[in-house]
Amino acid sequence: MKGTFKPGDKLFVEKLPLSQIKRGDAIIFSNKNKSKDEFVVHRVVNKGPGGLVTRGDNNPYQDKELVTEENVIGKVARRERNGKIYKVWGGGLGILKAKALHGRIQAIRVLKNFLGKPYRILKKSGIIPRIWRPEIETIHFETRDGPLIKYVHKGKTVAMHWTDKNGWWYRQPYDFIIGPKIKINN
Repeated sequence: MKGTFKPGDKLFVEKLPLSQIKRGDAIIFSNKNKSKDEFVVHRVVNKGPGGLVTRGDNNPYQDKELVTEENVIGKVARRERNGKIYKVWGGGLGILKAKALHGRIQAIRVLKNFLGKPYRILKKSGIIPRIWRPEIETIHFETRDGPLIKYVHKGKTVAMHWTDKNGWWYRQPYDFIIGPKIKINN
């Protein structure tokens, strides 16, 4: 439920029977496919005779499995973030919030497609590394999968390199300045 909740949020749950949960409510339930100790928080997008159809606010697709009475823990009523408590909107307002988040996801996809070619051209040109030189810290790790290098800027990991596999992960726009062809020295 990225967009609605953030890591570290404290959720306050009301224990409710399935019959009192409405379309648009954010609920917490145990995952059928996993152990009872793993929980999921998603929004109810539809109710049916077999259970609830759910979807995360940041997910483009509905969950495949119906949520049944035995899996429901309750409705998320409030969340606490940085010492402040906020109401979690359910019902029609919850659906509107979810639709706004889905609209944002679609807009980002369209922009990525639209701006993809100019982005690649700009990256290939090599102009950005000449004008943007952030201080990037490199941290070397030994993992059970082999050596790993993390690239950190202002406390956030912006790229990772698995040296044995020559595998890369980047946070954009750091792929302009970090990569297989560019050497960074600290």
